[in-house]
Amino acid sequence: MATLKEIAAIAGVSQATVSRVLNQDPSLSVTEETRNRVLQTARDLGYRTVQQRYQAYQEAEAPDKPLEGVEKRIGIAQMFEHQQLLEDIYYMMLKNIVDEVCFEKKWTTVTLFRNQQGHFVKRDDQPLDGIVAIGRFTQEEIHDFHRYTDNLVFLDSSPDEERYYSIVPNYHLAVRQVLGCFWERGYRRIAYLGGVYTFGNTKELSMDPRFYYYKNSLLSRDLFDPDLVIDCEMNSASSYQAMCAYLDSGKPLPDAIFAASDVVAPGLLRALREREISVPDQMGVITFNNTPVSQLSEPPLASVEVYMRENAQAAMMCMELLWQKNTHPKKITISCRLELRGSVR
Repeated sequence: MATLKEIAAIAGVSQATVSRVLNQDPSLSVTEETRNRVLQTARDLGYRTVQQRYQAYQEAEAPDKPLEGVEKRIGIAQMFEHQQLLEDIYYMMLKNIVDEVCFEKKWTTVTLFRNQQGHFVKRDDQPLDGIVAIGRFTQEEIHDFHRYTDNLVFLDSSPDEERYYSIVPNYHLAVRQVLGCFWERGYRRIAYLGGVYTFGNTKELSMDPRFYYYKNSLLSRDLFDPDLVIDCEMNSASSYQAMCAYLDSGKPLPDAIFAASDVVAPGLLRALREREISVPDQMGVITFNNTPVSQLSEPPLASVEVYMRENAQAAMMCMELLWQKNTHPKKITISCRLELRGSVR
């Protein structure tokens, strides 16, 4: 069976591009020539023989047991639609890494899409061995997943700790790292920029965990100031408007800002540039997720690394436990690390 790496090397593209072409990712922008070259290379290397192997799996007398040479099929569901993924590349990157980890294990990934009625569907009639659900989903959406399989693993949310395996970042640790870094460098008035209420584990609005730990950490030191909470939607347009309103309000400038996601960083930096507020000389900035948005900003932004590959690998480990009939749910919390760059003194 061809691997993602082999197909990428022959087709002259990245492994992520191969994964997205094979899974018909609608957000991928490549030429038709590149798409056809990837598909032809996959066919030449025998990629499509997975259908024959899966037929053998279906006809096996003991289908619950792994069949040698039979590839597993993993459904991938995303919380966001295409346009939202373009605005917040964290979830797009996480999905691509899940694809890569599956390819390394010689498992096929199958993208699940929402139809016009909002139900998750797939483009073939072959069964799934499991679903990795990335982000947050309503109870109705989770019910859709059960139409295909009961082997569900949630990545970046935990909708029911009594029922499902889930993998989440250690938000508490991340916020302690952020605030500790600011305090060690002499920043005292630390603002929060981002959604105070965001989608919770079942896609209902609840207090964002980053804000929750920010607020309670400052309350414990008698440092919390509600005037330093800059509430905005998790996108750059909203963060720009919120920052402009704050900076033009005449309130004292914060010493530093904790931006709850990289996605709000462009709006933040634009507002500061327009008012000639220098980072880090006049204001320190730390973001969350450590995507290329923070790495390639000017100045490069300190950011919390959430270890996407480790999260994806943990999801695959949970899937294997489900196949072994180890159905007692587990919630795995993955540590974070603050990557320091030029946005703090």
